[in-house]
Amino acid sequence: MGVSKNGFDINNINCSDYGQADFANFTGEDLFEVSEYFWAFLQDAYKKKYMVYGNPIVTAPVSEIDVYDRYVESERRFLNFCSYNYLGYSCNPEVIKAVQDGLSKYGTGAVSAPLLSGYYDISKKLEDEIAKFKKKEGAVVFPTGYGTNLGVLSCLLKPGDVAVLDILSHASIYDGVRLAGADIKVFNHNNSRHLEKVLKGLNGKRAIVCVEGVYSMDGDIAHLPEIVEVCKRYGVRILLDEAHSTLIFGENGRGVAEHYGLEDSIDITIGTFSKSFGAIGGFVTGNKKLMAYLRMFSGSYVFSCAMAPHTAAGILKVLELYKKDKTERNKLWENTKYMQERLTAAGLDIGDTKSQVIPVFVGSDLRLREISKKIYEKGLYTGVVTYPAVSNKRTRLRLSISSQHTKEQMDSCVAILQEVFESVGNFEVKKRYKKSVVT
Repeated sequence: MGVSKNGFDINNINCSDYGQADFANFTGEDLFEVSEYFWAFLQDAYKKKYMVYGNPIVTAPVSEIDVYDRYVESERRFLNFCSYNYLGYSCNPEVIKAVQDGLSKYGTGAVSAPLLSGYYDISKKLEDEIAKFKKKEGAVVFPTGYGTNLGVLSCLLKPGDVAVLDILSHASIYDGVRLAGADIKVFNHNNSRHLEKVLKGLNGKRAIVCVEGVYSMDGDIAHLPEIVEVCKRYGVRILLDEAHSTLIFGENGRGVAEHYGLEDSIDITIGTFSKSFGAIGGFVTGNKKLMAYLRMFSGSYVFSCAMAPHTAAGILKVLELYKKDKTERNKLWENTKYMQERLTAAGLDIGDTKSQVIPVFVGSDLRLREISKKIYEKGLYTGVVTYPAVSNKRTRLRLSISSQHTKEQMDSCVAILQEVFESVGNFEVKKRYKKSVVT
């Protein structure tokens, strides 16, 4: 589905007639023309106070934050259930001190690609420590998590190869495969039978199966034992993205593979520093020969500016603190269990989440808009997830639980959600599609 400009009155757009998905395949004579029509859509959304994205946060990502509210043109206090700062490390005084010391020594950035002058002693130390932590031969650190999947998959795959993806895999995985020019095959979420059916049809093509430890939109975890068994039977490689599970799952925090006792069965592991580590960046771990190849041929590593040295210093401090004391992780699991129970008792649909990522399913894009507007007015900051992150019929609020949340804050969050969902009910505005909509 997409929007065509034919018969479209750009000066009279009602945002309730359209969703973001309608603009994904806009057709017009000029490449930039879609922006004019989407701008008109956005202006109506702003006018009706449906646009809750992109308000500047003016404090650290703690459990309550100050946000500049464009609709009242001043700062307001919000409950923060939107941040990936799961263990609170981004605001830990020892971590901040390590970053400050790194700034004093190295300056504000790497200011070069890692293969030139952007590779520092502290960058190497971080790679060594991550490899040691993950019990792998080697690691390569990327400037972002998105860039890690993009670089690894576009490097390893070639046209004619096949990436077999869990259908709920992250956009960075899909984009990495597309950049490589490889074929994409999907299997039903966590369905090893369907995976086997897909692998049977590959006819000997080179393939890699990509799954996530914790799925970032549903919060459930990979059915790794069944998936590994099928992959071994068909002799295909496995990539596991542990972005939302590192430092949280497994006895030592190495992720869902450790949780299942399957670390030696995973060929290549991706992780990020922008979640539990409270920083930014990504990493890949595996055998040292593979890491050497990726270091020289992954475009998003070779041609990107390297991670800032002071960022590496902060991450190293997080690893040091985590190994000594897992109190924050224990508190996170207490909070996660409490929040899941409270939301379920309130009659809200949280799906099959098994983690600190808790979806609250809403339904249509239009219903999501009304709910997100009302919770925003009541001072609740959450992930408001619609197309292209999910189907426009499977929209949701995504709550990110932190070890820093108090029971009072979690109770307040549930109370706001329950009140708003009850007030909105089965709210729906029938889409009054104009002739310009192609169905």
